[in-house]
Amino acid sequence: MILRPSLDRDGLFLATPADAGAAINAAFLGFACINPAPILYLAMKFLFRLALLLSCCISKMPAIAQDTLYYDVTWRLTTSDKASYFRTKEKLADGWQVTDRFLTGKPQMTGKYTDDSFHVRQGEFIWYDSSSKVTRRCTYVNNKEDGPETFYYDNGQIQATGNNKDDDYTGEWIGYYPSGKVSGKAKYKNGKQVSGAFYNEDGSRNKEVKVFMRESEFPGGAAQWLRFLNKTFRYPDSAVTNETQGMVIIGFMVAKDGKLYDLHVERTIDKYLDAEALRVMQQSPAWQPAIMGGIISESYKRQPIVFKLQAE
Repeated sequence: MILRPSLDRDGLFLATPADAGAAINAAFLGFACINPAPILYLAMKFLFRLALLLSCCISKMPAIAQDTLYYDVTWRLTTSDKASYFRTKEKLADGWQVTDRFLTGKPQMTGKYTDDSFHVRQGEFIWYDSSSKVTRRCTYVNNKEDGPETFYYDNGQIQATGNNKDDDYTGEWIGYYPSGKVSGKAKYKNGKQVSGAFYNEDGSRNKEVKVFMRESEFPGGAAQWLRFLNKTFRYPDSAVTNETQGMVIIGFMVAKDGKLYDLHVERTIDKYLDAEALRVMQQSPAWQPAIMGGIISESYKRQPIVFKLQAE
C-alpha cells in the first residue's frame, strides 16, 4: 500500500506513511498562552449542570434559553463526555450573552455575539484562567479587534496594554513587569511594530529584546517544522495494519530558553499513535520563546498531529 499526505477541509495537513519513510504535517493552533492553567475534569457533569441551573434560579439570574454546548480542547463541538469546556448562553434583544466555562463551572470567557451561530463578536470579551483570574480583555466591533486590549499577570497587574484597529495592533503599546515597572514601549502601524524601547526591571535599557510581542514557534517557522516532521515521524506499523487514523493533540510548555517540557496528550487516538506523537515532540529542538510586552516569557502550546491513511 502506498500512502501519501492530503489536506483536510479544515486546513490541517494529514500525516501519511510512504515507501521511503513517513511524513507528517500539522497546523499550529492558537496564540501562545502566558501563565496557563490545567484543564480540570468533572466526573459528574449532570449533577453539576443541575446545580448550576438551580443556582441561577435561586439568584434570580436570567434562565438559559437553549441547551448547553460542549467543546473539546480544540473548541470543536463535541458531546458532554468528551468535553473540555462548555458554553451557557442568554438570549438578548440584539444577540447572545455567552459564558464559556471550564468543566469545574468556572468561567473561561464571557462576551456577546450578535448572531445565532456565535461567530460575530461585539463589545468587550474577557478571558479567565481556571482559578477565575482575568487574563485578557479585548474589545470587538463587528467581529474585529477594535479598541483597547489588555493582558494580565496572575497577581492582577497589567502585563501589556494598547489598542487595536481592524484586527491589528495600532498606536502605542506598553508592557509591564509583575512589579508594575515598565518593561517596554512600542508603536504599531497597520499591525507592524515601527519602533520600540525596552527596559530591565531596574530601569536600564534592555538591548537584548527588539520585539514587543512574539508567539513561541519552531525555529525557522512552519517550513522548518514540516522538514523536521518529515525526518522524524514514523507511522506505527500496527496503526497502518489496523488502519487507525485521527488527530492527537500534544500540550506542552515552551520555557524562556525555548526548551519544551511538560509534554502530555490532550486528545488521544490510541496508545501507539499517542506514543508516536509524544516521541516526535520530545525530539524537537528548542523553540523560539514567546515575548510579551518586551519580556521573554514561558508559553503554553497545543500542537495537533493528524494521522491519516490514504491509498492511491
